[in-house]
Amino acid sequence: MSDGTISISDTFMSSIPRELLTQVDSALKKLRSNRELKGLHVEPIHQAADDRIRSIRINRQFRILAFELSKGRPYWLVEGVYDHDDAYRVARTLYLRVNPVSGTTEIRSDAESHNLGGEGISESEVQRRAAELAARQIAEREAREAEQRAREEERAAADEAEKASAEDRAAPASAVPKGPVLTVSAGLLETELGIDHDLAVRAAEADEDALLDLAAGAPRWQGQALIDLATGTPFPDVRDAYFTGAGGGSDIGTPSPTDDLVRSMDSGASRASFHLIEDDEALEKVLASGDFANWRIFLHPEQRKYVDVNTQGPYRLTGGAGTGKTVVLVHRAVRLARKAQAEGREPRIVLTTYTRNLADALETQVRSLDNAIDRASVLGRGGVYIDNVDRIARNLVIGRADAVSPMESVLGWSSRRLGNIRPVADWRTAVAEAGDPLDENLRSETFFADEYREVILPLRITDEASYLRVSRRGRGTRLGRIQRRDVWKVVSRYRENGMRDEQIDWDELSAIAAAVLDARAAEAGERPADHVLVDEGQDLRPPQWQMLRALVADGKDDMFIAEDSHQRIYSNPVRLGRYGIRITGRSRRLKLNYRTTAQNLAFAVGILDGGQFDLATMDEETISSTEQGAFRSARSGPAPRLVHAEEMVDEFETVASQVRAWLDELDETGTDPSAIGLLTRWGRSRDMLVRAMDDRGITVANIDRNPERAGYPIAMTFNRAKGMEFSKVLLFGVDEDSVRRLRPEQAYDEQATEIAELQERSLLYVGASRARDELVITWSRGASPYLQIDEESDDRIGEGRTAS
Repeated sequence: MSDGTISISDTFMSSIPRELLTQVDSALKKLRSNRELKGLHVEPIHQAADDRIRSIRINRQFRILAFELSKGRPYWLVEGVYDHDDAYRVARTLYLRVNPVSGTTEIRSDAESHNLGGEGISESEVQRRAAELAARQIAEREAREAEQRAREEERAAADEAEKASAEDRAAPASAVPKGPVLTVSAGLLETELGIDHDLAVRAAEADEDALLDLAAGAPRWQGQALIDLATGTPFPDVRDAYFTGAGGGSDIGTPSPTDDLVRSMDSGASRASFHLIEDDEALEKVLASGDFANWRIFLHPEQRKYVDVNTQGPYRLTGGAGTGKTVVLVHRAVRLARKAQAEGREPRIVLTTYTRNLADALETQVRSLDNAIDRASVLGRGGVYIDNVDRIARNLVIGRADAVSPMESVLGWSSRRLGNIRPVADWRTAVAEAGDPLDENLRSETFFADEYREVILPLRITDEASYLRVSRRGRGTRLGRIQRRDVWKVVSRYRENGMRDEQIDWDELSAIAAAVLDARAAEAGERPADHVLVDEGQDLRPPQWQMLRALVADGKDDMFIAEDSHQRIYSNPVRLGRYGIRITGRSRRLKLNYRTTAQNLAFAVGILDGGQFDLATMDEETISSTEQGAFRSARSGPAPRLVHAEEMVDEFETVASQVRAWLDELDETGTDPSAIGLLTRWGRSRDMLVRAMDDRGITVANIDRNPERAGYPIAMTFNRAKGMEFSKVLLFGVDEDSVRRLRPEQAYDEQATEIAELQERSLLYVGASRARDELVITWSRGASPYLQIDEESDDRIGEGRTAS
């Protein structure tokens, strides 16, 4: 076994053409073993800014650029894969520098470094030339900007009339007030954090858009640190996240000593930018899958903190769409599994979520991250057990002899031959059969389904006397003693009908599963899992939470929950503490969006404007003041386009034209057409859209009806799109009929009406936040009220804004 070390930079993975994967893998293994092996052609670069940079042959056309940092053992930092000519051009500009303040390794390509190669220039001369160059560049840039502003003003005056009648309108990029975003001085950024002087000065004065531009062009970790500060992360926390403690370092334009570099990259704080590989097996894990997404290898320090945090009791991680909650969850599951194996234990880990599709996605991500981690096919056995909550409950109850007694304790009746899951509509039958005395405002199947799952099932109430005494805190509808008796008549009839047909509903299934687990624990003295990790927790219902709590005993790292209240589309808000999941002091929030551009994020968050999405409604605890801060994106892009059509046939034409343009663009870059997502509120709208595109010669895969199809744009509902992302997203049919309107019996009180509205806003937010790069919204006739369109002026009046 060779003893060389490869450090992969975060620029390397995205630079590898997929067709070169095998050859890159072979070249790096040879490099670790012996740089002199035939075929590698490890060559220095003439007139390089850093004399440690090498060109390494992949084939006749491509080269790897790497820095040779050998100090007693082979140590390589691989930076990227380039075409032959580009490799030699780029290599003459790159050098490695340890930041003297933070101790972080930086791969630099500064213009002033070009003058260093072998000339013996003094440090003062380097600084003088750098200052002259910076001043010249600033003057040139200001001149260009002045000229550009003049041209833009001329165009704006000429286009004013055309803009007034334009059909396509761009949503505002952000409603964040203009002005400096950061509350930290330039001096502090430079002297305490290590931000470059010029960058620190401009960042301290930058507004939202300018800061994004600065961060994008900054050395990688410096740009990340600025975005972290913009999200409200306290300055000491940001400093700690990037401080390596390596010491040493050098000024800008001066390559740092090798010893400083190795100490820096070996530190834990460097894992966000550099990944150390010390054996061929580890190298294969990184490269073998062909999945080059950086989430597998490089985590933001904030994400890494929650992957590694040790907890004594349940822990909740919240964050908006695209903040990396699922990434943290998957990495944490793998870490816990590896830890158990290293300690000689079999890992017993449950990784679960709301739907089967999302569970399949978790399985894929675990396999991609570490395919060697054992997966358990049966609950309670060693490995990572991945399934959605309803299937976990079904496997614990259906056909199990030991479920009979627990079922009796939950429902008051039991059966060994349970049939199909009964529909929610059975509540309507029970209400009708209960007779006339029931108050009119309670003659609602929705009310009874909610009362049943939130009060009666979790407390395992099986008789009227118990229901008359129970606390209903948190339920909006107040009930007197007579009303409770009437309610219990309906519940009794519902249960009698279930006993007659030998059927239970999904909530009953989860409640029984929780009782089964409690009974087994009482008998055997243990639970089937050591760790339970839950994704999309905002959509789970009380009986499901009870079952998940019953899977694992209270203790170290017992439960870890990832959720986003903005994406709650299935469940009412749940107070976790009522079901044995106490998270007081153990709830944190991710605030940096990695997926969605700032413009798309502002639009998506604007949809939520007017809804009371308060995390405190979910539990007695609120987010602490240190966790408050702005929800921001680290990426910038084009503004979303809102396109109104007079008739639906015109809307179809608009969609077809947009999809054709996107397909041409993707074809030029070799990107699969499935990077296009066409999303609708309703299944019927999705089917209609697919047929309309087919009539216009565009094949679209209906993912709900034919999920195995690939190589085409994908059409699906907002619900089905949960957990997915696309480069380009078109929301179709976002009109006044795309909002679910409650029937009178569904709007049984003010709380139910408010929750239903929040869920509709959340659905549209889910759809809009699936877009990484481009977002288009179309409708005909009247617009959805959540687009906040002024029908008379035909402008969007509710500007998207960054949430806090």
